[in-house]
Amino acid sequence: MHDIASQYPKSSSTVINLEHGYFGAMALPVQAAFEDAVRYANAHLSPFVRGDFTARHVDILRGRLAALINAEQHEILLTRSASESMQVLIGQYHQLQPGDVVLWSNLDYPAMRNSMAWLEQRRGVTPLTLQFELPISQAALLEKYQDAIRNTPGLKLMLLSQVYPCNGQQVPVREIVAFAREHGVDVLVDSAHALGQLPVDVQEMNLDFAGFNLHKWMGAPPGLGFVFIRASQLHKIEPHMGDKDYPITDIRCRLHVGMPALGAILATPAALDFHASLGGTTAKTARIAELRDYWVSRVARLPGLRLLSPREAEHGTALVAFAIDGMHARELQQALLNRFNIFTVERNIGYTDIVRATVALTTTTEELDQLVAALTVLTQGSHVL
Repeated sequence: MHDIASQYPKSSSTVINLEHGYFGAMALPVQAAFEDAVRYANAHLSPFVRGDFTARHVDILRGRLAALINAEQHEILLTRSASESMQVLIGQYHQLQPGDVVLWSNLDYPAMRNSMAWLEQRRGVTPLTLQFELPISQAALLEKYQDAIRNTPGLKLMLLSQVYPCNGQQVPVREIVAFAREHGVDVLVDSAHALGQLPVDVQEMNLDFAGFNLHKWMGAPPGLGFVFIRASQLHKIEPHMGDKDYPITDIRCRLHVGMPALGAILATPAALDFHASLGGTTAKTARIAELRDYWVSRVARLPGLRLLSPREAEHGTALVAFAIDGMHARELQQALLNRFNIFTVERNIGYTDIVRATVALTTTTEELDQLVAALTVLTQGSHVL
């Protein structure tokens, strides 16, 4: 696992990329499969796509994705991203009545927060944002969710991230989903940053609805995600804009994609194979935890630096958020880039902005040494920029 960089293309950029949370690089065999797929699709065109493409490629891939999360093939719907996956679930959940309450948190992905808020005009519901301040413990997270579920009359639907995209914190999804179900609340789980970093078993977590992508931690080409809808709950998600290509009992009428992402669909099996060859999620989790601890352990006590992610690797992921007293997040992000050649990203969590750094399997300790050195300098004199 330590020499995995040799299996990925070499970057020609001089910038140290610590923003791997947006999307991950394809490994060389996946890139080769993707390039072959584009050439093949471009050569065979409609006879191929209107021919056996669905049976030979789409359906087989749906089956493999189902196995990956312990679901059934008929519970899997291909999409183009986790955002589209969650928008299918949020926008087409039609069990809401005017006056019902829908809940999300300020730590969820901004586009999904906006989609949940949009339900006020779409369905006439009452929106409610659960406000957290970082850092926050796992116990406090669970307690605040349980209090909100218990004490919010009319609560019908929740958005819940398996991993918060702003700071990489793992969320106690299984416990929250179980508590919500006891109170008659459906939960839409955003697993955009979980698949490939953490175990995802929809049976063990007892999920009914979840959205995923394949280009972050599974290493597939950009342009492919999927939705899981438990078969017994499919009726709660209405067809996509009256779609009639498939019967209402078929999950595939929940999104009319039009032209499929041919290259991504054809190359994703190679990504799944490569993921397995590395030792699967277990091996990735261990490597990410090692890299994360390598730099977080060295900056956690820097004076003026506030670590906004869990210190413990077992509660965190590759994504780590931080702030420096006296510096705006944009100022900090720009200082890391312009002074130290380190690319990070600024994220908004409602009440403030923070900076997020995200390692990948290919991140080197030398790159992390430079991040530690940069943060050490910035905390010693953030006023001199």
